[in-house]
Amino acid sequence: MTGPLSTVLAAVKWAGKRIIAPLRTGDGPNQFRLSSAETATTTYDGDVGWKKRPPVVLECPRCESQILQHHAWDDIDCPNCVASFDRGDFSDLKLVSMTCPVCKNVMQHGQRHPEQVNFPEWATCDDCRYHWEFKHSY
Repeated sequence: MTGPLSTVLAAVKWAGKRIIAPLRTGDGPNQFRLSSAETATTTYDGDVGWKKRPPVVLECPRCESQILQHHAWDDIDCPNCVASFDRGDFSDLKLVSMTCPVCKNVMQHGQRHPEQVNFPEWATCDDCRYHWEFKHSY
């Protein structure tokens, strides 16, 4: 009688381990992950602060061509006309896109405080999961 019972218990134990295995993260205090494996909910690399802001593409208000501002502290000079702007004029110009400094793809970007600031406060690359945050004190 113990033979068939122990066989059933061993099978249940084996099935339980197979069901739980994909949820385990491995060694450490957090033994389980609750998100599905296909979703990327966290970032892998990133920076904080305006001087580490990713490159941006702006629209020239004179000729509507695209201007690349590689670093946040660079002046903004249109390559197609004589328009030139100081880096402080950034928020007055139309932001076309932000470029991921890791994989060079277009990043998603936005503002957390649109009533207080008129420039992007975060940007995330959907491809390589790089994330940039504007550091502020409020």
